Amino acid sequence: MARKQTRNTPVFDGEMLAMMAFLGLVVVIALGLVGGAVAENLAGRGNVPLNPLALAKGLIAGTYSWTAPMTVGVVVLVVIAAAIGGVVAVGVARRELKGDSEIRQAQRTLHSSQAVSSLSKKQVSAQTTKLLGETVSSDWPGFQFAHVAGRPKQGLFSGAEDLFLIIFGPRMGKTTTQVIPAIIDAPGVVVTTSNKPDIVDDTIRYRTGKGVVWVFDPQRITMSADQPFWYVDLLDMIRGDKDLMDAKAARLADIFCCAARGATSGGGTDTYWVDMGKNLLAYYLLAATIDERPITDVFMWIMDPDNHDPEAILAAHEEFTQLADALSAIYRLPEQTRGGIFSQAQQMASPLGRIEAKKWITPRPGATKFDAAAFVRSTGDTLYVLSKEGADNAAALTTALVALVMSEAERYGEEHGGRLPVPLLAALDEAANVVTWPELPALYSHYGSRSIIIMTILQSYAQGVKVWGKEGMEALWSAAAILLYGGGVRDKEMLEKMESLVGRVDEETFSQSYSSQGRSTSSSLREKTILTVSDLASLPRGKAVLFAATRAPQIVELDPWWERDWPDEVKALVGKE
Repeated sequence: MARKQTRNTPVFDGEMLAMMAFLGLVVVIALGLVGGAVAENLAGRGNVPLNPLALAKGLIAGTYSWTAPMTVGVVVLVVIAAAIGGVVAVGVARRELKGDSEIRQAQRTLHSSQAVSSLSKKQVSAQTTKLLGETVSSDWPGFQFAHVAGRPKQGLFSGAEDLFLIIFGPRMGKTTTQVIPAIIDAPGVVVTTSNKPDIVDDTIRYRTGKGVVWVFDPQRITMSADQPFWYVDLLDMIRGDKDLMDAKAARLADIFCCAARGATSGGGTDTYWVDMGKNLLAYYLLAATIDERPITDVFMWIMDPDNHDPEAILAAHEEFTQLADALSAIYRLPEQTRGGIFSQAQQMASPLGRIEAKKWITPRPGATKFDAAAFVRSTGDTLYVLSKEGADNAAALTTALVALVMSEAERYGEEHGGRLPVPLLAALDEAANVVTWPELPALYSHYGSRSIIIMTILQSYAQGVKVWGKEGMEALWSAAAILLYGGGVRDKEMLEKMESLVGRVDEETFSQSYSSQGRSTSSSLREKTILTVSDLASLPRGKAVLFAATRAPQIVELDPWWERDWPDEVKALVGKE
């Protein structure tokens, strides 16, 4: 369908217009006085000062009198100044239009009243009521993640089944417009991750009033959280039904593997060594769980290939004798082969050997144990999980902790017919560095029906590929109900995907021809890309492209937390003191 393109004009707010008008008036008066003084002096009628302030004082005091030549001078100089100002203003306007016109035009082209209506507070609240009842929806209609472009009061909301994939480049406002508002608006339990202290510093005072706050910080990223020391037993992820313990141990080993290596290759000899190392780690994790050992014993075992304690533990339990035999077979392999397998497993388990990490994952006198089952059943507890890149990164530990909480949330949901009674928010900022969870893409559609609302936040598509592989990242991309791109990314592959998803539009063009019969006008249609890769790469700060499931793409505008319509008592608790 053809759309008529229209010309955009710069937009100024009322305060700016008033200031410009005032400054313009001052300039006109000053130029008028200068012009009058020049004309009077050229007419030879006296030595009139060119300083507009001095002349104004003289006119007021009666030292000088206004004459006809002065009036002519005023008119001439003001006309010249107005002409110059007009040329400058047109130039400025053209520059603004050139830089912003494509985005503004795309904004109008993509606007869909139907899509906007389906994401309105009223519609999303009605959906929340159907899923969770009026008790929840009356306090929490959904997450407001943006507003309709040009209409700040018309918010766009996501519901209890909508999971996010958020891709913002550095310093494009993901924390201020997405993470912090979601944490403040969350209806219940919150799990959030980061590689910086900002999120903790800006939200901890508010979240402390909602429930117990836990800060997992094995790299000492933030020291601002004055908390009693606590620890988590990551082997709780394996405990439970004996028939499932081996599978759960394999999942935990997979987390350590992904944190150490990212997505592994799809074939070749390297995969053999990685898979065998991962199996070895899984056997050791299972043995430590069965024998009620601290997880750090796994590190000691794996660093000593001649230690057969894990094999003996597995062999002592009838259910796991087959795994004991598998472990025994690894021990009997040729030395070079066995050494390669142990080397892989040692790399995966290396975070367990760090002194600071040990404090967070093993019991200590006076330390409180984190109970994931109690946490997800609380009314508003908060877990901050911090890790950053580097040789001492804690991604394996932070990922295992998040996975432990999510598995307990699943279990709690099953107790209530499959869905949590109140949605749990998992705002996974810097997910590629903090939550290298290999299962995450596959769990997206599953968690949508559990009211476990995950926000996976990345700086680029390539970041996700590094962690989950191309297929995993594509699964995450496709499963997210709300895909929000906030600019600042130069990832050509991702931008080309978005360009294709936004699509093209029929643009009507006109041409004129002249003949002996007179002038004639004709029109034709041409296809035009709505948003090019270049447009997407240079998306202005404060705008985002929204791809919402079953809806047409939209250009939306973002709301930093300090512009949110929160009560004053809430705003007073957000941000650093």
